[in-house]
Amino acid sequence: MMYVTDRDFDKEVLDCKLPVFACFTAHWCHTCYPTCLFADQLVEKYDGRVRFVRVDIEKSSEIAERYHIIPVPTILLFQDSQPVKKLVGFHELKSLRALLNGATAEGKKAIAPIR
Repeated sequence: MMYVTDRDFDKEVLDCKLPVFACFTAHWCHTCYPTCLFADQLVEKYDGRVRFVRVDIEKSSEIAERYHIIPVPTILLFQDSQPVKKLVGFHELKSLRALLNGATAEGKKAIAPIR
């Protein structure tokens, strides 16, 4: 999972043609570590269908503010440059898989952006 910052977020996330799984974390967050470990396990399975990125909210405060990221971990799923799903707090592998399966299922209906 690649790290992105305020500098390259738009290019790596918003300009990406694939759905993007963005995991917002902080080094002091104890529940971020297991959530990111679960996400790391999914990278290979969804290779070529989903891009995975990690955003440290302390190093990328502009992005954290833009998307109102306060508690961490927070996961945003982006499609067509828009955040379409949000998970806040610790989530197990099963929840993360369900999120990604919904984003990559063939014949799925478009997911409406979060407001």
